[in-house]
Amino acid sequence: MLTKKLILPALLIYMLPAFSSFAYTVKTNKAIVSGATVFLSGAQLTCSAEFNLQPGINQLIFEGVTPSLDQNSLQASAKGNIVIMDVKFLTRYNEVAKKGNPKPVDKQLKMANDSLTLLNYEIEELNDQLQGLQTEKNILLNNRLIKGESLRDTLELFKGSMEFLRSKLNDIAIESTSIKKKLFYKNEKKGELDTRIAELNQINSIGEQPPQIAINTVVVMVHADAATTASVNVSFFAPNAAWLPSYDLRANTNGTIELIQKAELKQNTGMDWNNISLTLSTGNPTQSTQKPLLTPFYLGFIQNFKKKREVTIANEKVPSATANGYILDSPSAKDEEVDALTLAEFTTANEGMIQTEYEIKLKYTIPNDDNMHVVAIQNKTIKADYKYAVVPKLDPGAYLVASITDWNEMNLIPGTSRIYFDASYIGKSSIDPSISDDTLTLSLGKDRSIMINRKKLKDKTKVKVLQDEKTVSTTYEIMIRNNKSTSINIDINDQIPLSNMADVKIALMKSDDAKYNEETGELTWNISLKPKEVKKIQFSYDIKLPKDKRLAGM
Repeated sequence: MLTKKLILPALLIYMLPAFSSFAYTVKTNKAIVSGATVFLSGAQLTCSAEFNLQPGINQLIFEGVTPSLDQNSLQASAKGNIVIMDVKFLTRYNEVAKKGNPKPVDKQLKMANDSLTLLNYEIEELNDQLQGLQTEKNILLNNRLIKGESLRDTLELFKGSMEFLRSKLNDIAIESTSIKKKLFYKNEKKGELDTRIAELNQINSIGEQPPQIAINTVVVMVHADAATTASVNVSFFAPNAAWLPSYDLRANTNGTIELIQKAELKQNTGMDWNNISLTLSTGNPTQSTQKPLLTPFYLGFIQNFKKKREVTIANEKVPSATANGYILDSPSAKDEEVDALTLAEFTTANEGMIQTEYEIKLKYTIPNDDNMHVVAIQNKTIKADYKYAVVPKLDPGAYLVASITDWNEMNLIPGTSRIYFDASYIGKSSIDPSISDDTLTLSLGKDRSIMINRKKLKDKTKVKVLQDEKTVSTTYEIMIRNNKSTSINIDINDQIPLSNMADVKIALMKSDDAKYNEETGELTWNISLKPKEVKKIQFSYDIKLPKDKRLAGM
């Protein structure tokens, strides 16, 4: 059978009489979704059907498509000896609905349309915010200092820059995930409004008569030279579907981590997806495809304005409110128990130039409802190196940390993760491959069998005065006790203060072989302890300042 995806030239269609003047054959089939490519926002749906065609022009109707489809995305293809002439979306009503006298539901319809307009603005604003975060991320990654192109670059400066980059990119990742979740639920709300508007339009069209169901159709006009059978496909973009990436990380004491990548998928397109071919894409067709353009950037002087004094009225209660928000149902704890791991063995990841697609080889069923459906994308067992880390100044707990190498070959994308250790749930974290280098670091929680104590040694804290200057000497001691029955390796991080004042000088006097970062004041030790062993480390620093001044926090 010859595949044809042809539209007759516009001139030829123009020369033909209007379709209404033809005696054409009408064939109708229920629109059944046969395949779906789900994006981070929206889905491309495909409906397929076989038709017995008569010679001449045939009107092929797919009944029951989603009312919210993007008509600009509508396209048709076919297998058979036919020519596709036209494809369009039409909504029709039965004869009873057409003869009815409309009754006013204009107020409700206006409110629904106004809400939809505002919601579209909010979705556009969130997409702009997401684009802004991506721009900020690109600026950070293209900085000459980060790329090692600065002539004044030093190792310490580079390390400090990388720490700053890691912190900023982590913030961007967290904020981007938050925006994507907002977009997910706002698109869901948009689908509900679309359905509500369609119902109100239906009621308005029939007046006092019982509501009639609007029939949303895709009509394909084709021409056949002879009687034949053809397989016809129509595809279109529907906004009321989305998926969010999530991960389960199951760490084991044998030095491996099982990584399970999942998709939390929801669809309210108005059409059930029964036994379909499912593909998950990291693309987002709702975002702008246009490259941004720079405009002239002019400098100006800062204008000083007097700050308006704000007055707080005591005991006055301000009513709480939500700004353009919705009360949303978060995934229940039962979602954590969903076990679809075997499906991951039937997924193929295809990495394109601008997006990655995960093709699910098994047929899948996703009903049109309000439930979150979990699809396993891939699961892999990866090697990890374990060690402990502690920041006793902020928290005396020793955290078990896993370092994973070669993780960037798994086509991961940013998402939330649930962490388990030896089958016990530890908590939630996030994965963002864009902020990690060759090693992905995961914190697996505290180990209470390792005791840490940090204290200031009073007998070694002194103040010396010499003429107009005084020197304050401070010493801290950190004690580490390993109560485990096995040896451990632990990283310890602390710091000394820094000064940005010309008359205040700070010097590290003792560090017990710590690695010292002069730009951040950070001290790092890596020590090993045998079972039941106790070790103590000390560090001290001197602060020189004018004798008549006092420092905050000392």
